[in-house]
Amino acid sequence: MNKREDSPIINQVPGLNPFLPFDTYIPDGEPKVFEGRVFLYGSFDIFNGGYCSREYHAYSAPVGDLTQWTDHGVSFTSDEVPWSDEMLYAPDALFHGGKYYLYFCLSDGSEGVAESDRPEGPFKNAKRITLDGEPISGIDPSVLEDNGRIYYTWGQFHLMMGELNDDMCSLKTGSIHSSVISNDEGCEGFHEGSSLRKIGDKYCLIYASEYTPEYPNKGGRPTKLDYAVADSPFGPYERRGTVTDNYGCDPESWNNHGSVIKIGGEWYVFCHASSNNTRFSRRARAERLEVNEKDCIITQAVPSTNGFVKELLPEHIKSPVNACGFFGGAYVTQTADGRFPAVNLKNDSGFGFSPVSFEAGEYVLNLEISAIAEAEIIISLGDKTSGSAKIKKCESPDADEYFSLPIPFKAETGAYALGIKIRSRCSDPVCKINRLSIERAAKSE
Repeated sequence: MNKREDSPIINQVPGLNPFLPFDTYIPDGEPKVFEGRVFLYGSFDIFNGGYCSREYHAYSAPVGDLTQWTDHGVSFTSDEVPWSDEMLYAPDALFHGGKYYLYFCLSDGSEGVAESDRPEGPFKNAKRITLDGEPISGIDPSVLEDNGRIYYTWGQFHLMMGELNDDMCSLKTGSIHSSVISNDEGCEGFHEGSSLRKIGDKYCLIYASEYTPEYPNKGGRPTKLDYAVADSPFGPYERRGTVTDNYGCDPESWNNHGSVIKIGGEWYVFCHASSNNTRFSRRARAERLEVNEKDCIITQAVPSTNGFVKELLPEHIKSPVNACGFFGGAYVTQTADGRFPAVNLKNDSGFGFSPVSFEAGEYVLNLEISAIAEAEIIISLGDKTSGSAKIKKCESPDADEYFSLPIPFKAETGAYALGIKIRSRCSDPVCKINRLSIERAAKSE
């Protein structure tokens, strides 16, 4: 066994969404289990940049503890691609014949595969994906090995599918099926980001969807991961519903990409959510799923703070980055000095955390806050207001002067969605919230 030289990733509360360090932006995640670990293969966004970059990073966690993720560093770069130096878009990976294969695509539409002896790479010897000797074109490859055959999907708006030859880089002549699912009128609302999986005896396509209930069933913002099911790999596929939807994670949230996987007897969906009031700077997220494996029915998962943590407790609430939803134009950003505050907080804006388990009693929400105008902060548990406090303008707001603001509130025993909302007479942003914590109120003598 090779010794692992990598350092475990340490976050404020390991396992909460987003489950990688706050300054790590991994979208398009495909989870695969290799060598007793869950590996996440995704694109690599750079904060305040556009879609993706020219490198991939590999991350993994033990199957038995999904809160402990390890950064294995750079696994592949476009420098290894002899025909292109464009941005690397979404990848997938496969173990076959004693080697690990990384399937990748680039922003110029070309697709390829590289190989390694290790699941974390580095991946080398890049080759183009071809059909009848000619390179294919598209984005977002996905691979599934089933009963000795390897199926390959790719494309945007019209999903293509074929079968790989033994060389792992060429598609079998005559195996190509086009528009397996599509965004044609009355169809499945396929946008991009296909992931072919098998659940029970059924074949399941997870994909970024622009499906709308109203005809022509297309044109929606592709924040959803939908799924379609078939009895054979090439279909026909029936759209069954939505796996999860990242709408509300950021005001500019645009796309989604990920897949489902069963780990240690439990099902999860891996996905991403944008930040910084952009379509970019996307962080990896995960949600637990309920899956009827016999009939291949997936119950939609609502975005949560929990991630891999089963019960969310008051002491877990540490940062706005862990919020599962923003409203009124609020969003989280990253600053040059290493902060990750919630900003653009103005009247009727704020953020919230998925149900937090409280015991009955009195609590204090401590905020690290910077204010440029007077306002009020309101705490809600479920649909009820539980506490509030006035905030005053900082003496030097332009210098990012933060102060501590304790807000007392009461809770009854139970699990409640925790909301933080701004009330102000000003229509402009009035404050920023950098960190927060919840503690039991001191008992009076």
